[in-house]
Amino acid sequence: MSMICARCRRSYGTSEPVWRCACGGPLALEPGAPLDPARVSGRAATMWRYAEALAVAGEPVSLGEPMTPLVAIEHDGRRVELKCDYLLPSGSYKDRGAAVLMTQLRAIGVRRAVEDSSGNAAASLAAYAARAAIQLTVFCPASASPGKLAQVRLHGAELRLIDGPRPRATEALEAHLAATGEFYASHLWHPFFLEGMKTLAFEIAEQRGWRAPHAVLSPVGAGSILLGLWMGFQELRRAGLADRMPRLFAVQSERICPVYLAHERGADDVDAAVSQPTLAEGIALPRPVRGREVLRALRETGGGVARVSENEIRRGLVALGRYGIAVEPTSAVVLPALEHLRAEGSIRDSEDVVLVLSGSALKTGALLAEILDRDPLR
Repeated sequence: MSMICARCRRSYGTSEPVWRCACGGPLALEPGAPLDPARVSGRAATMWRYAEALAVAGEPVSLGEPMTPLVAIEHDGRRVELKCDYLLPSGSYKDRGAAVLMTQLRAIGVRRAVEDSSGNAAASLAAYAARAAIQLTVFCPASASPGKLAQVRLHGAELRLIDGPRPRATEALEAHLAATGEFYASHLWHPFFLEGMKTLAFEIAEQRGWRAPHAVLSPVGAGSILLGLWMGFQELRRAGLADRMPRLFAVQSERICPVYLAHERGADDVDAAVSQPTLAEGIALPRPVRGREVLRALRETGGGVARVSENEIRRGLVALGRYGIAVEPTSAVVLPALEHLRAEGSIRDSEDVVLVLSGSALKTGALLAEILDRDPLR
């Protein structure tokens, strides 16, 4: 098993403590073994039921990651399924990637690591680093949700708050790496984080009787959900376990939408966008490091990109709440995005659609209260 650079094709062994190619390109893992549904069905209902398809060594670093529910609702006159990944242990989909990444880092002997994040990745990696006995230092924007920052501290990670927009946290981390040489356990760069995200595709397919939906919508900042879906469904198709490749749709905030802009102009890569405050803080990333791969996934699957306004995010949050679904604003972007895509004819009412819900409302309690105080539907 190797890690291969997406740019220059240089190969690295998975036991090597590297997170990026020497040429600056992102690394990708070779596919794992094909899944056998007969074997999978007899295992515990956790993401580790797909262990042979994950290129990971050693005993899992686990907090009991369950298969998250696939809940059907009727919205705006049509049926849609919600993949409730906000119900993973730390309250975010990022537990899929964090569990696999920390499993690999422990197996290759990493004992200290650093990370930068706007909140959810920091909280998730801090939880799994604690489980793996890896000391983690996290660089976060000082403006991140207090609930997420409290999670980081609760799990014993060293938290360094950085004033200014999200890129400032990365700049501070890079200076720290240059001074210390510690390992960068990046959810943006490390291929083992993406490896864990494949399990999202596996679960959706299995929960639907090994039938893929026609389309999947997900919030996109770095694109780890979308890329995990792309990788996972490709592996299922090669193994004959999915009847189709879903069309993948990225959803971004109007206030920071570099993937949308790149897709609209037909670009091969994503240019950096100006950072602006948005309710969808979890996807407020100026530029994904795997921008080329994100655009390729959208185009090869026949998907696309939608962007939504701040008012639409508020409306989506409240609408999901009326279905009994409590998510953070970043997750709520998918519901108004579906409305946009239906209106423009990109998604038909006859098609099966899954919306990925990425983070829990409990992480942003004060903001949620503020939104409800302003909302006329309360």
